[in-house]
Amino acid sequence: TPSSQVKEYKRINIKQVDAFTDVPLMGNPAGVVLNAQGLSDQQMQAIAREMAVPETAFILPATQPGADLRIRWFSAEMEVPLCGHATIASFHVMAEEGLYDMTNSGTYNFNLETKSGVLPVRVEKTISHADVYFGLPTPEFLRAGQFKLDLMRILNITLEEFDPRMQIVMTNYLFVPVRRLHTIFAIKPNFFALAQFLTNRKLLGVCVFTTETIERKSTVHSRFFAPTVGINEDPVTGSANGPLGVYLFEQGMLDDKVDGDTITVIGEQGDVIGRKGRVTIQLSLRGKTVTSVMVGGRAITTLDGEMIIP
Repeated sequence: TPSSQVKEYKRINIKQVDAFTDVPLMGNPAGVVLNAQGLSDQQMQAIAREMAVPETAFILPATQPGADLRIRWFSAEMEVPLCGHATIASFHVMAEEGLYDMTNSGTYNFNLETKSGVLPVRVEKTISHADVYFGLPTPEFLRAGQFKLDLMRILNITLEEFDPRMQIVMTNYLFVPVRRLHTIFAIKPNFFALAQFLTNRKLLGVCVFTTETIERKSTVHSRFFAPTVGINEDPVTGSANGPLGVYLFEQGMLDDKVDGDTITVIGEQGDVIGRKGRVTIQLSLRGKTVTSVMVGGRAITTLDGEMIIP
């Protein structure tokens, strides 16, 4: 065909970034589109589906007063209200490219507009890397012990494997404490049954965790399952690790970690599926009350290219 008939498609710059790690092909992969202005919801969803990573972040100008910028997150299936790892990935890329005045080493603070409100982000940039901390909404937990029998069936675990010191609780995620690390490693969920269970109860995912860890400096090890969002198992989940820190503190599990009015602990995730990641969980306290939650980590860019879209 003559060249005049070749259709001109749009090209966008896109990166793939592994978050909560500084080792390539570990942690949790995210797509990052730095300039998503002019993309429709349908295009964003199609790009996220094509990337086929847990989430792709689309960086946009802020629409709310007081916000510096805005991020929307899409899984392969749908837009999600909150995503920690894709936020860490996005600010890693912005720091790497020297965007938003992040040209030199130093600490940079942002107000990020999201579907979950305007949330704080702190970037600590050095010559070699950036540590990114993302503030999450402070969770409120509801008791969810009534789901124990369902969970035994769906996760294929026995009654004895639950941790009796803590209750099953929920936000828009379900948090399930088990005693032992080997239980966490052995879990093979029935994803069809889990998807039905989550849909019926309007929950987005299940975080199964234990205070038995691989590394001595860590405090909690977890796995996260979200088949209804299109992610059977998420490698490393910032939006679950933050609330997990709050829950462990409320249950008296972090009393030895209090340093003045803050607590900093490390959450492990991803090891089971060969994508080791580590999440720094920072809690600010006023007495026995958590006043703010941040999750933090590093990231590494593994792919940098152009995508052609209709």
